[in-house]
Amino acid sequence: PRAPSPDDPPVAMSGRPMKTQLALPTGIKKLTNIAVVRLKKHGVRFEIACYKNTVGAWRDGFEKDIDNVLQTTQIYNNVSKGIFAKEEDLLKAFGSADEKVVAKLILETGEVQVSDKERKNTFDNIFRDAVNVLVDKCVNPETNRPYPPGMIERALREVHFQVDPMKSAKQQALAALPRLRKVFPIKRAAMRFRFTVPDKERAQATLDMLLGEGATIEEQTGSEIVCTADPSVYRTLDKFAKDTSVQLEVVTMAVMEGGVSETFQETARGAAASGSGDADGRNVGAYAMRDLEGALAGAVPGGDGEAKMARAKIVARREAAVPGSNGSAAAGVEVLYPRGPIAGVPDEHASRRERFAPIDEIQVGWQVELRRRGGSSVVDAVFFSPDGVLHKSFADARREAMRAKREGA
Repeated sequence: PRAPSPDDPPVAMSGRPMKTQLALPTGIKKLTNIAVVRLKKHGVRFEIACYKNTVGAWRDGFEKDIDNVLQTTQIYNNVSKGIFAKEEDLLKAFGSADEKVVAKLILETGEVQVSDKERKNTFDNIFRDAVNVLVDKCVNPETNRPYPPGMIERALREVHFQVDPMKSAKQQALAALPRLRKVFPIKRAAMRFRFTVPDKERAQATLDMLLGEGATIEEQTGSEIVCTADPSVYRTLDKFAKDTSVQLEVVTMAVMEGGVSETFQETARGAAASGSGDADGRNVGAYAMRDLEGALAGAVPGGDGEAKMARAKIVARREAAVPGSNGSAAAGVEVLYPRGPIAGVPDEHASRRERFAPIDEIQVGWQVELRRRGGSSVVDAVFFSPDGVLHKSFADARREAMRAKREGA
């Protein structure tokens, strides 16, 4: 037998020629930068391959060159499988076999195919935008201060609020507002307006109109009237100004006090008191730390209730290690209603008693204490669970009561 040659095909141990396979590269990712636009017509599916994030720009008129949108003018029945459309199908559906003309028709009227990851990213962005609108435009009606983003985000997730990708962030926020009111008190922040009136007759007519719309007059001079009103009456004020030739200016889009509301109210006080070195100051600082950590936990996407509860327990142990940490009011704080049952809140605070009553309906044994800082008219409420654990806001207390009820069931 002849000697083997390097050109001979490889031979298996059985002596038969061995079939070789072409080694394909494994690092190639298919369709990684393609946005597929699909149009079904006359029972046939037509698809084109476009660059990502360019279809919207073309439809909005920002992109004029179609070559910057299409990766190829080839028309497909299935882009992912590389199946081209037949010429007779194009003629039947579009009346033309010119692929560039057909591609333009599909681009204008077709449906953009979005991956699950892109869809989730879009929904998350809309959700965050809606939260930011609520933070910028809404306040606690009792303190006229905005809520922190983490608190609003947690509440929206608790009520299972779903965003609508076809609506703007402002529309989403307005739709979420009634559902947030079921968790904690919240309202749209008032707007501040300035009317410039040329004579006394129109000035009086403007005042009558403002009082009829429930506006609050803040300042009135010879030719100017400054007031605050609910944003819902803006169109009415604008129409009045046009009809009477009165100049209307929007001075402030959202009138609110400095700082943030409820959960974070004690932060500055706790930090200042803790610097003095007394036990009460350390106690209030610990409460502020717990509220800050809770809000940060709520702001983390995907954070679960168990992680938040574990963090709360860690901070609770931290508080227990501080001498004098028993929930007593800090120095300079007036106690209006000492720690006691919610049903025992005096009639001068009847509105709060009615608002806090649902906690007792969820879990019996909760107590409340009403406090007021020295020199302030704002009344704060702190809650104590049946186990004696302090909760700084009504929303936190309600959530804890619901959690205890679920675990007890």
